[in-house]
Amino acid sequence: MRISWISDSGIRIETSQGLILYNHGSNALTTSSQKDENTIAIFPNQSEKANAEKKLLSATTPIYEPGEYEVKGVPIQGFAIKINDSDVNSFTTIYSVISEKMNICLINETSNISIPAAVSESIGKLDVLALVCNPKAESSLESVNSIVSNLEPSVLVPVETGSSSETTDVYPKIIKDLGQTQEESISKGTISKSGAQEMLKVLNLRKTA
Repeated sequence: MRISWISDSGIRIETSQGLILYNHGSNALTTSSQKDENTIAIFPNQSEKANAEKKLLSATTPIYEPGEYEVKGVPIQGFAIKINDSDVNSFTTIYSVISEKMNICLINETSNISIPAAVSESIGKLDVLALVCNPKAESSLESVNSIVSNLEPSVLVPVETGSSSETTDVYPKIIKDLGQTQEESISKGTISKSGAQEMLKVLNLRKTA
């Protein structure tokens, strides 16, 4: 599969089973961006889905709330997660998607959530963790490290919302913490089950239109 960072905070995953779009705003949802026989558009909540609804093609399947789904052979689980703020009714949804025999977790609101142990157990062994980070939050790196520690992915894909640059602020901080060598940014990352490594691999994606 191939994964890319689209238009601010969107994540695009091209798989042999179809196209998975996560957290795409209406500006990124065009006819060409959804051009696939099996396109799934996943949103963190109903509000985000409503904002982009007019741009969704009739053939695109939207997912925007907790539950269990299967879209043309792609299993999806949505888990309601409390956002750590003063609003007791403030929730987001994180997703586990199985494609090409890989378990992919999609998470927004990175700096404001904690993953309960029961959810980590339900997600199970994780191949790819794609996180939308907030570069303005002081606790962003701490939150990323906490989520990575809980879910233990083989590959981490951080992107950022509201970023003023083409690359993320959080990538070099993650790499420094891990004691790894920083790699050049790429517009699209290729991930395969057979290419999994024992050491956590962090992709340095470059934002594309």
